[in-house]
Amino acid sequence: MTRFRTLLAGALAALAIIGAVWAQTALTNRTMSGSEVVTMAQGGPGGPSIFAPSSQLRNATGLTTTALTSGTLVLTTATGTLVSTAASASLAVTLPPLPWDGEIFEWVNGSGGAFTGATVTVSDGSTLVNNTSFATLAAGSSVEFRYALSTTSWYRVR
Repeated sequence: MTRFRTLLAGALAALAIIGAVWAQTALTNRTMSGSEVVTMAQGGPGGPSIFAPSSQLRNATGLTTTALTSGTLVLTTATGTLVSTAASASLAVTLPPLPWDGEIFEWVNGSGGAFTGATVTVSDGSTLVNNTSFATLAAGSSVEFRYALSTTSWYRVR
């Protein structure tokens, strides 16, 4: 009988631990700006370390909204997606400076009307490839650019 009680107590303790783990809520930070950094070691423990910004770890998916319809909007490295809440007539968007390999930038027309003029530019000497100026962009659609470090170029992929 003593063994049965020991096994039963052990099983109940295991179930309690599993229940406590299962009941944990997701630990997230919903206010990250993208400029927070983590230290990463290269080559294992004791190797040289680097600081990696959270925007790079999450592939720069930080979101920025704008109601600008004209002028110039200069983005920061914390922006991976720009949502225009008003239809662009002649807005020029300058992509984030010093992009990393594989960085993505997406411009979404979140307004109810089509863009009648929009341009994407750079400020760091990188190259823009494939139609960076578009006369129309339908409501609800988007354009996407991806950066290739090997050619220091932003490529329009859609």
